[in-house]
Amino acid sequence: MLTVSVEKPIYKADDSLTVSGSALPNSIVSIQLFNPVGRRVAIAQTETNSQGLWVAKNIYTFSGEDMSGRWTVKVFDPVLKEWAEANVYVDVPPPKLSIYIRPIKQAYKEETITVFISSDENLRTAPVITVTQHETTVLETRKFNRTSWIGTYKIKPFEGEATIKVQAQDRAGNLAKKELSFMVDVTPPKVAITEIPARTEEATIIVKGIVDEPVQEVELEIPGLPPIKTPVEKEKLTWKTDITLQKTGNNLIVAKAVDEAGNTGKDSRIVYYVGPIDIIRGDIGKLSSK
Repeated sequence: MLTVSVEKPIYKADDSLTVSGSALPNSIVSIQLFNPVGRRVAIAQTETNSQGLWVAKNIYTFSGEDMSGRWTVKVFDPVLKEWAEANVYVDVPPPKLSIYIRPIKQAYKEETITVFISSDENLRTAPVITVTQHETTVLETRKFNRTSWIGTYKIKPFEGEATIKVQAQDRAGNLAKKELSFMVDVTPPKVAITEIPARTEEATIIVKGIVDEPVQEVELEIPGLPPIKTPVEKEKLTWKTDITLQKTGNNLIVAKAVDEAGNTGKDSRIVYYVGPIDIIRGDIGKLSSK
C-alpha cells in the first residue's frame, strides 16, 4: 500500500520539507509538490528499503515569496500504478499586529492605561508586551478574544516618551514585532490669578490671569454660581473674564487649568464684596456719628 506523510502540520519561510511513507519493498517512488494554485514546484525520487519504507529529505525549502495556504504532496508508485497524497499547510507572512491604548489621549498623566493587542491571525502563544519609560516592564496579559490580548500598565512619574513593544509568533512560528510610543506628562499646569480686587463695592468684577501651558480654557469657581469657563489666548497664554459675585463678604475665587494629560493646576484669591446693604449701613453709621 502506498502512503505519504509530512513531518509538521504547518510550515513557515525557511522550513525544509521532508516527506516519508511506504510502498513496495525495494521500489522507486516519485514525489511531486504543488502550490495552492496547482503549480508544480518540486520533483524528487527515492527508493524504498526492504521493509517498503522510504524517506525523501529536504525536497523543497519554503521562502518568503511562496504562497500561503494548502500545498499538496503527490507520490506515485509505477509498479503499483497508484497515487497517494498529503496536504502541507504553509504560512509565510508573520502576523500583522496592532496596538491600541485606552483611554485615547494626546498625553498621559500618572494613571493606569489599558493596552490592547490584536492580530490578523491566531497566535501560537500570548504576545510579549513590554513598556519602557525609564525602565522596562513586562505586562501580564489575558486573552480578550481569539485574536486579541489585553493588559494594564500603571504609568510611572517619569516624563517624556514611553514605548510599547510587542512580539508574537503565529502557529507556524513566524515572528512579528510592533511598537507604539506615547507621551507622559505628570506636571500640572501653573495657573495664576494676576489681577483681581481684594475688596469691591461692585458685584461685577474683572479677573485676569496666566497659564504656563497652551491649555484651551481656564475654569473659575465662584461661590453661588456654576463654574465659568474662559478661553486662553494662544500666543500670550493669558485669560480674563467678568464675574458677578452673588454673596457679600468673603468670596473664594478658584482658577483651574487642566492640561492634555489631565493634570490639574489651581490658584485662588479672596475677594471681599461689600454689598448694597452694607454700603447703606455704613452711610447711616457715618451720618449718625455726626
